[in-house]
Amino acid sequence: MIYKVKALEIDKNIHQIALNYLARKEHTRLTLREKLMQKEFLHQSVETVLDILIQQGFLNEERFCEAFIQKRIKQGYGPVRIIAECHQYGIHSDIIFLHLPRDEEFWVAAIQKILEKKFRSNHLPKEQLRQIRYLQYRGFKIDQIKTSQKIYFHQTK
Repeated sequence: MIYKVKALEIDKNIHQIALNYLARKEHTRLTLREKLMQKEFLHQSVETVLDILIQQGFLNEERFCEAFIQKRIKQGYGPVRIIAECHQYGIHSDIIFLHLPRDEEFWVAAIQKILEKKFRSNHLPKEQLRQIRYLQYRGFKIDQIKTSQKIYFHQTK
């Protein structure tokens, strides 16, 4: 009987700690599991609490994914990098592609803003290569970059 009471107290404790984490910021199941496992709770107890939090609507990967994608777009990151980072958070591809803009014109426009903000209108090949490397690092596809550069250089002539 004492064992069952302690197990219930531990579960309430896990639930409260998880809610405290979720009150501060959105998490995925993977990130919240990692945080709770660092506290050395039993794996089965953690999984049970995560299931309860999902049922209660406190833990929602779609909500996390939507907010994360919007944040990264505003920070100037492209689709390749955003998808990779979402996978690192344990988000399923279906959820990612549901919230990630698919319109190529959207990404070309995003690159345009970055080019205008970050780079001077320099048409030297060395500068163009620097832009390509930078934009690829930020997670944009090469065809999106080339299209944006053509538009950008045509506008700045």
